[in-house]
Amino acid sequence: MEVKSSMGVIVAAPTAGSCGAMPGAVLAVANALGKSNEEKCGALLLAGLIGVFITLDATFAAEEGGCMAECGSGSAMAAAAITWLGGGTNDQQMAAASLALQNSFGMVCDPIANRVEAPCLGKNVMAATNALSCTNMALAGYNHLIPFDEVVIAMNKVAHQIPRELRCTNLGGLSITPTAQKIAEKLAGKTSCGCGDKENR
Repeated sequence: MEVKSSMGVIVAAPTAGSCGAMPGAVLAVANALGKSNEEKCGALLLAGLIGVFITLDATFAAEEGGCMAECGSGSAMAAAAITWLGGGTNDQQMAAASLALQNSFGMVCDPIANRVEAPCLGKNVMAATNALSCTNMALAGYNHLIPFDEVVIAMNKVAHQIPRELRCTNLGGLSITPTAQKIAEKLAGKTSCGCGDKENR
């Protein structure tokens, strides 16, 4: 997220706005457990497979599904991968992914100043902690009730019910608060001048 926010080159996994949730959580847990590079690759591959399932019936795009589609998907991908790292069964991996996505339903996309730094950084942290919590629930045998494939289809339906103002349009939520508008004006002044704030001209 730091590299992305400073306009560096990243692998968007699953998206630029949610790139800290899945790899950040998965690699941190893998490092804490002392996993090998091969095991880390296995976990990331599993996360990618969960992403494939999501793309079959839904989307990663916040413009279509709000932040539920970005951070929610990243959280589900991470939850399955972390569960695998923890020795969970296939059923437990899918349970963790289902729980993580269920917990993300309705999350709006409301970037401040039309940039995916805030509140996106915080939402990535939330998505990562959600993934870890859902892993623990799945490994403990918690009943997720709704199968993952049904959760993905339901997420897509919810995505179409979220007003466009709350889907990465900069027209709702935190995007239109007075403070957010002041930040946008300040950044616009820096961009148009190229030499700092308008006050410094």
